Amino acid sequence: MIEIREYIPDDYLKVNRRHFDSLTVMHFPNPKLVAINLSKGPAFTGVANGEIIACGGILPLWKGVGEAWVVSSELVSLYPITFAKVIWRKLKSIIEELELERVQTTVDVEHKVSQKWLERMNFENEGLMRKFLGGRDYYRYAWIKE
Repeated sequence: MIEIREYIPDDYLKVNRRHFDSLTVMHFPNPKLVAINLSKGPAFTGVANGEIIACGGILPLWKGVGEAWVVSSELVSLYPITFAKVIWRKLKSIIEELELERVQTTVDVEHKVSQKWLERMNFENEGLMRKFLGGRDYYRYAWIKE
C-alpha cells in the first residue's frame, strides 16, 4: 500500500534514485537548494513500507505555466499501475488548483519508459534540447489545456 503525503525537501535528498534520475541530480551544484526550491510549488511524496517510492509536483513558473517534476526509485516497478494513477491524479489536481494552461517537463532521450509514460498522460514531445544537463540530450514535453 502506498501512502501519499506532503513533500518535504529531505524526500528529494533521501529517495534512492533510478539510474536516469541519478544522472540528473549529480549535475546540480547544490541538490539541497534544488530540493528546497521544489517545495515552493504543490508537491507530494509516495511511501511504501517506510521507503520513498517517488516524489513529485509542479513548480509554478508564471501565470498559467508550471514545470512538472518527478524523482523516482526502483520501487516504482513494484507498483506500476498504482504509481501511474496516483501521479496522474495528483498532477490533475495541481493543474486545476493552479489553473494551469501549460505544464512542461524534461526527460532524458534514453529514458524510454518515462517518455512512454508522459505520452500516455497526453504530454507531447516538443523537441530535442541538446546538451541540456551534464552534456546529455533531453526532450521537452508539454501538456496543454484544450
